[in-house]
Amino acid sequence: MPVTLLERPALTTPVPVSPPSRQRVALLLVRPFVRAIDWAPLIAVTVFTAGLVSLVRHGEPLPPGDALVLLRVCGTLLGAAAAFGLVDAMSADLGATAVPRWVRQALRCLLPGAAAVAIWSAAYAAVLSRLPQGALFPVGDLLVEAGVCLGIALAAAATAVRFAPGRQAAMAAVVVQLGLVLATLLLPEQVWLWPPTCGFGHWDEAHLFWRAMLPLPYLWLILAGRDLRR
Repeated sequence: MPVTLLERPALTTPVPVSPPSRQRVALLLVRPFVRAIDWAPLIAVTVFTAGLVSLVRHGEPLPPGDALVLLRVCGTLLGAAAAFGLVDAMSADLGATAVPRWVRQALRCLLPGAAAVAIWSAAYAAVLSRLPQGALFPVGDLLVEAGVCLGIALAAAATAVRFAPGRQAAMAAVVVQLGLVLATLLLPEQVWLWPPTCGFGHWDEAHLFWRAMLPLPYLWLILAGRDLRR
C-alpha cells in the first residue's frame, strides 16, 4: 500500500518589528499625562489671575506701573503652579520602564509649562487692552522675566521629586522660587531687577541680566530630569 508523505510547511523567517520611536511614544503618553497631572493649582492661579487683571482699577485705564506689578505677580504664581505638574505619586514604585525618565519628566514640564505661558499671554493681552494710548509695554522683556520664574519653579520641582514623592516636593519648589524672587526685591536700586517703569531707568541693564539668566534654570531642569540610576 503506497504511503503518501505530508509535505512539511516551509519555515518562514519572522519579520523584525522595529520599536516605536521616542517621539511616537511621547505623543502616545500625552493623553494619559493630561489626566494624571495635578491641574488644580494652575486652575486656581488662572482664576486669581483673571480676577486681578479684570478687577484692579475696574472701568479705568490701567497705569503701566500697576500693569507691570500685575503681570509679574501672575508670572511668578503661574510658574509656581506649573511645578505641581512634576509630582508623580507612583514614581517611587516604578522600576525599569520602556520610556526613559527624562521623557516622562519632559512631558510633565511641557504640558503645564505651555499652559502657564498661554495663560500669561492671555493676561498680557488683557492688560495691554486696558493701558492708556501709546504706553510702552514690551512683551519680550516681560516674557523673559516670566520665563525665568517658570524655569526656576520647574527646575526646583524636578530636583525635589528625586527625593520626595507627593505634593511636598512641589511645595518645596514653590518655597525655592518665591525665596529667590523675594531675595531679588532686596537688591539695591542700582542693580534692582524689577524696574517700575518700562523702558526707563535701569530697564535695559536689568533685562540684559534677565536674558543672560534665562538659560540657567532650564539647564538645571535638564540635569534634574536625568534617569535616577545614573
